[in-house]
Amino acid sequence: MEGHGASGIVNGVKYHFEPGDYVITPEWCWHDHVNEGNETVLWMDCLDIPFTSALTSSFFELYPQEQQPVEFPVDYGTKRYAGGMVRPISDRKPSAAPLGRYTWDLTKQALDGQSELNTDPCDGFAVEYINPSTGKDANGRVGARMQKLPVRYKGKAHRHVHSTVFHVYKGSGYTVMNGVRFDWEEGDFFALPAWTWHEHVNTSETEEAFLFSTNDLPILEPFGFEREEAYTENGGYQEIKSVFEPDLSDVIAID
Repeated sequence: MEGHGASGIVNGVKYHFEPGDYVITPEWCWHDHVNEGNETVLWMDCLDIPFTSALTSSFFELYPQEQQPVEFPVDYGTKRYAGGMVRPISDRKPSAAPLGRYTWDLTKQALDGQSELNTDPCDGFAVEYINPSTGKDANGRVGARMQKLPVRYKGKAHRHVHSTVFHVYKGSGYTVMNGVRFDWEEGDFFALPAWTWHEHVNTSETEEAFLFSTNDLPILEPFGFEREEAYTENGGYQEIKSVFEPDLSDVIAID
């Protein structure tokens, strides 16, 4: 989310982290993180622990040493996939994490390319992160997306079975969920429960908004549980019945 100087090793490949990057550590992959810089680095962890715990299948194993050895050149996966939507022929055989870091620059480039086309009525311009050796979600049971809401964008409402957690990477606006308006700005998080009507609005007159999100869609799709429905009343827009006011009485400031 912010800060420079952090890095991590995923299955022997060391990746540097930058703001806006999406970094994965798929199931049963050795991974460790370190901050080698001079400033605090913050990131958002997205885990499937509640699901795996419910199945009583959750466990982990510590590596024998404090850190695993680096076995490949630094940012190996990033360099192998520098061409975008092409892949090395050796990766025709699926692997868990052929690309461990999805850079913000390439993600924004993809979103800017979409911006020359028609905007989606519900999601603006959006991309999802995939495993280039399989074409499926980058991190197995956890889906991830980045979307751009153009200046003064007012999305129409829809709902779906999968639940989502959003992080406001850049910009400001609000999301209406089941008639309640939730205002947000850069750095905020908000959760979208399953089967909840929702619509996104960018209130800025000059700045685009970028929303990163993770979801449980990869878990639901194999069972045929996913369903989506468009809101058809009032031209596709919900009536705002109330505005959410956060309770800040227990908030502790951290310098």
